[in-house]
Amino acid sequence: MGVFATMFVLILCSVNAQSSHRKDGLQRRDVDSCSCAYQNGGCVITPAPPANKACKCVLSTNTCVGQIRACAQPNAFFCTNPDTSLGTCLQGAGNCKGYSDTSDCKYVFSGCKLTSPAIHRTACKCDFKECWTWACD
Repeated sequence: MGVFATMFVLILCSVNAQSSHRKDGLQRRDVDSCSCAYQNGGCVITPAPPANKACKCVLSTNTCVGQIRACAQPNAFFCTNPDTSLGTCLQGAGNCKGYSDTSDCKYVFSGCKLTSPAIHRTACKCDFKECWTWACD
């Protein structure tokens, strides 16, 4: 009878401990979730998404929200080894303008020229946007 009573008390304590964590907002982050923060006029990932998933950062009035999604390039380094860098953010194909290490390009007579190279393990595609404006995507 003593063992049964001890087990009952332990189970009861475990249930109470779990419910008190929920009341205090100490729940664990979902495995398939991500978040983004507003920084330097754009979004950055905080923390990294799970492996083989991407975080799409959406900017709305100085607030960034993260949405978990499939990677733009499933076999890419930043998809299989995500972190909080620009390379990982680009896999989500959302707003990544909060990072300072972005690539850039400008118009020259023969077309588009990179003025700032792409970060390691990424590439830059220089596209015409509008009215002689070029941008790196």
